[in-house]
Amino acid sequence: MNKADALNNARSLVQEAVDVAQRAGIHPSHVVAPHCAETAPPPDNRDGPGPGNLKWCGVPVIIDNDTSELFEMSQPDDDPEQKPTFHVTQSTATLVRQDFERYKPSLERMAEDWQESKTLLIQKANDSE
Repeated sequence: MNKADALNNARSLVQEAVDVAQRAGIHPSHVVAPHCAETAPPPDNRDGPGPGNLKWCGVPVIIDNDTSELFEMSQPDDDPEQKPTFHVTQSTATLVRQDFERYKPSLERMAEDWQESKTLLIQKANDSE
């Protein structure tokens, strides 16, 4: 079996495990997460070793299995020191790691949109002073 066939078989088995877990009322992350020792994207998109330093497009990633969307970002507030963060489930982090280039444009767009919203919020706060 070559690497591509093995990867296809593994993905199929993971999908089957996720489906079985969902039918049983078990959150898929409880099945998949324990088997994911590494959550980082490719080395050129990573700041330091380990999932504690996981960054996508320069934005820190927080693993939060209560996240309901594929990718969520922190809401901008009027604190000028606030920085954006992605909030994702363990299974989403693993999915993105497997095909980072596919998700990169969306992640970049989200980071840019967050920065624009933050800039507008800070400008409004400054204008009202």
